[in-house]
Amino acid sequence: MNDKTPPQTAIAGRSPRRLSLKRTLGISLLISLIGFPARAEWRNSLKPAGNPCGQLVLVNDGKPMSGIVCPDNATPQDRAAATELQKWIREITGVTLDINYGGARGNLILMRTDPALGDGGYTITNLYSHIRLTGGTHRGMMNAVYALLEEDMGCRFYTPDSIRIPRTNTLVISPVGRRYTPQLRLRDPFYHCAFDADWSLRNRTSAPHAAVPEVSGGHMDYANMFVHTAEQLVPPDKYFAKYSDYFAQLTNGTRTARQLCPTHPEVAAIAIDYVRQVLQKNPDTELISISKNDNTTVCHCERCSKLRTEEGSDMANQLVLVNRVAEAIESDYPKVTIDTLAYLETIRVPKTIRPRKNVAIRLCNDNVGAWRQPFTPAAQCDVARLVKAWSEVHNRIYIWDYNVNFSHYLAPMPNLDIIASNIRFWVTNHAEGVMLQGGYQGPAERDELKSWVASKLLWNPALDEKALTKDFIWGHYGKAAQPLEDYEKLLEQMRSQFATEMDKPAGGIHYHMDAPFLTREFAMRAAELFAKARALAEGDPQLIRRVDRARLPLLYLQCARGPGFTDANYGSVVKEFERIARIENVRHLAEHGQGFEEKLEHYRKQDTGPKRLRYALFAVAAAAGLGIGLFRRSRNKTAL
Repeated sequence: MNDKTPPQTAIAGRSPRRLSLKRTLGISLLISLIGFPARAEWRNSLKPAGNPCGQLVLVNDGKPMSGIVCPDNATPQDRAAATELQKWIREITGVTLDINYGGARGNLILMRTDPALGDGGYTITNLYSHIRLTGGTHRGMMNAVYALLEEDMGCRFYTPDSIRIPRTNTLVISPVGRRYTPQLRLRDPFYHCAFDADWSLRNRTSAPHAAVPEVSGGHMDYANMFVHTAEQLVPPDKYFAKYSDYFAQLTNGTRTARQLCPTHPEVAAIAIDYVRQVLQKNPDTELISISKNDNTTVCHCERCSKLRTEEGSDMANQLVLVNRVAEAIESDYPKVTIDTLAYLETIRVPKTIRPRKNVAIRLCNDNVGAWRQPFTPAAQCDVARLVKAWSEVHNRIYIWDYNVNFSHYLAPMPNLDIIASNIRFWVTNHAEGVMLQGGYQGPAERDELKSWVASKLLWNPALDEKALTKDFIWGHYGKAAQPLEDYEKLLEQMRSQFATEMDKPAGGIHYHMDAPFLTREFAMRAAELFAKARALAEGDPQLIRRVDRARLPLLYLQCARGPGFTDANYGSVVKEFERIARIENVRHLAEHGQGFEEKLEHYRKQDTGPKRLRYALFAVAAAAGLGIGLFRRSRNKTAL
């Protein structure tokens, strides 16, 4: 497919327009402009480099010219992948290709599993006059199908309801021959909008919370033992009263149920028994987390204190428990990985104790990086030294990164370049998995864009995040795209203009809505851009909704800053924010604290006549260069 050809919307059940084409052309995918306006701004950012490995006519003038063939002993994953490819070719052309098992006549798409490709790798090659797709044992075949669809044919699956495909009645494919196995086993853009199983499958993520069924290749399954599992392993309500020594000892000698004593032999025995029960009930499990509860308590018993001192890290104590569990299950469950958190007081590498080969270290980019410096690449933060230290002693590193303002999920946050830079840095340092924690409780700032771009970078870190961003904007927003692209540039300008302020912002990743870089000028310019985008989307309700959803961060900023921050009537801004937020099912504006309804009520209470007048007067004075100090003092009193 010409990489400048715009993708078009797939509409289930709608037959493609008929074209009078009597011969095929030697291009990747023959597309005619069937009444749709061309959008030269869209580019296929996923187009593979290299030469075509062959050419295959799938459909000619509405007639099937090929078919799909799987082996007689096709796996369930082979069959599911063949059906998936058949479905999308039908959406593109209106024609259903036959699926055969064992063999068929003609020029065909051949599909088969190859265990040599691991779990998720794939190849696209030619065999005589056929195109052959092979894939690894789990998601490999599906990955091959979606690589062909996205990369060679230009199909897009931006969001569950933003699916863009070409539509034609003559389809010729000339895919680039290639073999690819992703380095990252865990690819998790941890946003709520990325938890959709179909979206995950199509965008080749392996997120634990996106429950792709096993027949389609499955997902990274934790069997409900995802993280902070100490309380789950040894429940305090069952054991603490009678066996308090199973739990952490404080410096005053008393015991607390807040944390386990990880070096206690009986704690390990109980944990092993529990993990075995979980694995017996959940045979598809790939990962089990043996990790401390989410607090900073550590055990000060004699064993733990001695080992902590000798090894220089509380991770030594944690690894005693983790390694005992890993050793107990490794022979019966060789494909299961035990992971544990390198987090806060367990983040440093012990002097001599090492994880077993079936243990993964999940390193958190917390106080050593993103929590304090959310706009600084990990390579320039303290976490760089730690990930290098861990990668020198262990080859199974999983990363837990942080990419959203957890106190303000909708806060404008220009960090796409940081996300991209960090992914490349983690991969360079031998990461086996990366999780990007974003707004996981509901809609968040640019969550759909960030999830899609992140999914592509987690699959192939060599891709260009700017090209991916443009791909998404022009494919997802269509005729309203230009102002949205200009908004991205506005966010980039913020980063360059306020580089010093954004290096270590007050509050770190929890920066406040009166941060110096969230200026009134930024909000005014953003409002102009979204007004243009909405005008361009006129007549298309779906497109208007997408633009409105993208506008939520601006409206949230205006609401949080209060009357006088915006030229618009504050009450109208609050009502518009409420209208869109309810459509998009916003329930959480922060990870903790006040929910949507409480915050909304707070905004409404600010919309009082006298206060509105006072802020308006301050705004006029500020614009005229008068009373600026008074305006700033009053603004700082606004609840944020």
